[in-house]
Amino acid sequence: MNTRFPTPFFSGHHRRFPILAVLATAALIAGCAHPLAIGPDLAKIERKIDDRQIELNVGYYMSATDKDRMVITPGGGGDTVTYAPYKDMEAAFYKMLGNAFKSVTLLKSPTDAEAIQKNSISYVISPEISTDSSSPSPFTWPPTLFVVNLTCNIADPSGKIVVKPSVTGAGRAEFDEFKSDFSLSGKRAVIDAMMKMQGTLVGLPEFRKP
Repeated sequence: MNTRFPTPFFSGHHRRFPILAVLATAALIAGCAHPLAIGPDLAKIERKIDDRQIELNVGYYMSATDKDRMVITPGGGGDTVTYAPYKDMEAAFYKMLGNAFKSVTLLKSPTDAEAIQKNSISYVISPEISTDSSSPSPFTWPPTLFVVNLTCNIADPSGKIVVKPSVTGAGRAEFDEFKSDFSLSGKRAVIDAMMKMQGTLVGLPEFRKP
């Protein structure tokens, strides 16, 4: 019986197909979004000794849609990074509110009447977050500069917005620092934003006793 073997894959015009496949794979890898986790060390979200604590009970709400939201921002070398800002920052945000207010209650909805009444909640606070990142490096992908824009939507129990303070946090990290933690600039930006918001909240005239 005669057996006919196929033409070698790399011979003749077939040679270009595996080469194109390799190049396409390399391009896909180079253009991928590298995952980050920007949740910081909670021990660094601390209440300053000279910051008074607001003698009010507040509610806190973050939607499931926000928690699941993934974003993509620039990194270095033409690459991008991806992360879930709301989910990553939730624990830090909650701790910051606990530093600023007498009591913080997690709500099932922004108008969770049962919890609002049971816990004597004066205000309901929901975060609004946007981020950006960048790096001038043509060789490494982790961002050396990270920015977090944080707004607190503060409403009364009926849902009416009373005040919307906003802050911007920035974090930087150079190669010799982030080579052991690719998310370092992001974590620093979150800490900066939280500490700025904490100071802003305790200084709001809406929370001052008459």
